[in-house]
Amino acid sequence: MAAILPAIGRHGEHLVSQSPILLNPTPPSKSAHGSANVYVHTGKRYPSKKEREKEQRKVRLRAQQSELSKNQTSYYRNSYKHNMCLDMLCEGFHKSFSELFALIKMQNEEREKAGPESVLWNQELLENECDKLDMLREQLCLVENAMRQGNYAEVYTCRFKLARYFQSTNDKWLSDHFFESCLATATGIKTDEGKMAAEGHCNVGLALEESGDLHDAAKNFENFFALTEGHEDWIFDNDKLMHCEACIHLTRIYTAISDVCKESDLSLSIEFLTKATEMSLKSGDKQLHGEACFRLGSAYEKNGDPETALTYLNKYLEICRSLRDNAEIGKACEAIAKAFEKKGKIEESIRYLEMFVEVAEQSQDEKSISRACSDLGTMFNSLGRYDQAVDYFNRSYNISRSLNDVEAISSSRVLFGVAAAHKMVQNFSQHVELGGRICMERLLEWKDNRGDEFDKELPKSERILNL
Repeated sequence: MAAILPAIGRHGEHLVSQSPILLNPTPPSKSAHGSANVYVHTGKRYPSKKEREKEQRKVRLRAQQSELSKNQTSYYRNSYKHNMCLDMLCEGFHKSFSELFALIKMQNEEREKAGPESVLWNQELLENECDKLDMLREQLCLVENAMRQGNYAEVYTCRFKLARYFQSTNDKWLSDHFFESCLATATGIKTDEGKMAAEGHCNVGLALEESGDLHDAAKNFENFFALTEGHEDWIFDNDKLMHCEACIHLTRIYTAISDVCKESDLSLSIEFLTKATEMSLKSGDKQLHGEACFRLGSAYEKNGDPETALTYLNKYLEICRSLRDNAEIGKACEAIAKAFEKKGKIEESIRYLEMFVEVAEQSQDEKSISRACSDLGTMFNSLGRYDQAVDYFNRSYNISRSLNDVEAISSSRVLFGVAAAHKMVQNFSQHVELGGRICMERLLEWKDNRGDEFDKELPKSERILNL
């Protein structure tokens, strides 16, 4: 259907025109008798039944879920450490949060300081280890609660649990931190006569010893010993007596310090060994005391004081005999023989070396027998008793071969050769001096195949000829 619109004039006036205008047809209306509707196609695809059901299911599930709060949203968005710290602050544990945050910060600073080439760089960070963070949160919050109540024994217990836990996980820096905090807590407890403080000094001393700080470890062990004096009935959780343990720890740490300084200052080394011997005696452990006496006696012998050395070495021998330890008895006899040799008492030295051989034979210790025979051979060789020296060196060499001890074989072979040469040299020189036909034949025979016939008796004619 077309409609006629007026034309536009030159001066904007509308003029009547006969131009047709096309109009869109109107959609047919619904008939009164319910005839079908006619839809205009728009180009869009309507969802299928399956898609509509899926969308409806999503809507139902979304309706069943409660809306997340801001805190709940941040719980999924932030790290485990961040959320845990927020919870601690919200619950009012500000000191626990501060200590935990300080530990995490300390580890990060140490790691940055060490650099990417260090071992620390490859270690797992504490802030990423959820189990350890949970343990820290639990115990530190208990610590803070106990502090508010003034229950410092509970504070010590919780911190001690943390120290043991991190000791089991090989986190030494954390175990050291909590052992030190245990000691700081224990020094403020006055109701137990210093028992917790003694345990604290013991644990800190062990931690320092493991780190190689021997002198500071010794100071803590000395405090541990001082607190346990007069309380010999105090025991650890493992039923060990605290006073005895203090003596044992001091014996060990004094010995370790003496080993460090023995090359540079032997007198200072002897001073620490003397302290170790005194502590070992107080421990009541005979074997420990015997070993301390042996070390001190050997140090005096090395320092050129065999008389004092014999005092401690004889004490060691006495203890070994009471314990019926043949291996240690032989060790004591060998050391005493060296001290007598240094004093110039050779016969006494030989007596103790023979005792060493006898004890080693009783215990069937082949290696000790070989060493004892070698020592005796050396002694007889120095005295010019070459026959005995050869016998003992030969025995030492054969035992070393049976044990397939390469080092001992090389040593005993050389010593055996030296002693055999010394034994031969007198007869060899005599044959050279005599110079008779038979003497020359024997010398040539020895040169040819090293056959030793020099100890055979010379014919009477040869002896008379040279007279």
